[in-house]
Amino acid sequence: MNFNAALESVSTGSGNIPHGFPIGSEILAVVFTEDRTKGKRLLHALPIEFQTFAVERGLHTEVAHPSVNPTRQIEFLTIPAENHQVSELQNAAATWVDASTKSIPTRQMMTLQGAQIYWSDKRIAILAASERLETLRNALIETAWFDAELASLERELASAWPEMQNDIPLAFMFDEKSLPRRKELQRRFQQIVSIRARMLKLSSHVHCPHIHPPTLASQVAERFRERTRLFHRHEVLGGQLEIFEKVYDTCGQRISDFVQSRTGHILECIIIVLLVLQIMIWGFEILTTLEPTTVAQ
Repeated sequence: MNFNAALESVSTGSGNIPHGFPIGSEILAVVFTEDRTKGKRLLHALPIEFQTFAVERGLHTEVAHPSVNPTRQIEFLTIPAENHQVSELQNAAATWVDASTKSIPTRQMMTLQGAQIYWSDKRIAILAASERLETLRNALIETAWFDAELASLERELASAWPEMQNDIPLAFMFDEKSLPRRKELQRRFQQIVSIRARMLKLSSHVHCPHIHPPTLASQVAERFRERTRLFHRHEVLGGQLEIFEKVYDTCGQRISDFVQSRTGHILECIIIVLLVLQIMIWGFEILTTLEPTTVAQ
């Protein structure tokens, strides 16, 4: 087998399996969409609460459908191999995965029950027996999406820290000058609630118990969650969210108290004005009724 030429061809991600690789080897570009787009091969449906589908996309086609998130794409190289310890195949798969990173390679590797898996943020290569490739690919599609979803939540919350720190004084005191920021605070509170909701949907899959009896696919998914520290990251994100929720809950309470207080003051002022007007009217009526008597005397 001419693995030198094979290695060069695979590393380019051309989508054409090079000569010398086992029959049945395949490169797939997978995108995640909320709409099961017509004309796309459905590879895997994520759990129903996410309303998301993994579909195949051409390696060199642009993602045009609005329901497709361009940051949620991953490429798979599946190689049927009864013996995953063939060094040429391992090197080719590892190099193909490394080619997706422009800086320092972030590739990780896992070996389990005759299967070998290399992965990075953008690519996953699987070497396993042909009858196991599809189930392994689907398990990794699902778990990789959980990892990408959690990473998206982490980035979104990280970008919100400076805004939250600027909003902390408003949790202590809210006045008339702060009133124009009311809608801004409302938007940030809604963002935090949205992150919490998405995080809770992930929780049952991040903290899912071990499957008995175990399968190769379930064990690979468990190892993937362990290697990507999904459980720990989910816990840390939950702790960070508690700080945000406390700040914006307090801000909401301060806004509510200020608005109610201001409304009460306005009503009090209106009542006082009405009472003053009433007293003036009464005084005028009294003066008009006393004037004839005074003139007569």
